[in-house]
Amino acid sequence: MPELKVEKVSDNVLLKRKEITYTMHYSGEPTPQRSKIKEIIAKNFSANPELVIVDRNIQETGKHEVKGYSKIYQNKESAMLYEPDYELIRNGLKEKKKEGQ
Repeated sequence: MPELKVEKVSDNVLLKRKEITYTMHYSGEPTPQRSKIKEIIAKNFSANPELVIVDRNIQETGKHEVKGYSKIYQNKESAMLYEPDYELIRNGLKEKKKEGQ
C-alpha cells in the first residue's frame, strides 16, 4: 500500500477547494494509478473521491515515489466551473466528446 506524506495543505476559499502537495512512497509494487491516488487522498482527508482532482504527478526515474499536487473541492459544481475540460475528463467527472457530436 502506498504511503502518503503530505507536504503542504492550503485552503483556497475563493475557489472553494483545498490544495494539497504531497509525496507518495511505494515499494515492491507498480506506480499507483490516478484512481488509486484519488482514493488514498480522499481517505486521508475524509473527502468524497469524486471531488478529488489529481492535477500533477511526477515520478523520477529509479525512485519509488511520486510527487504530486491535488485539489479537493467542496462541491462538484465548483470543480466543473474552475477546472479545465481535460482535467475533468482525466479525473472522470466529464465524458470525452466523440468526433461528430
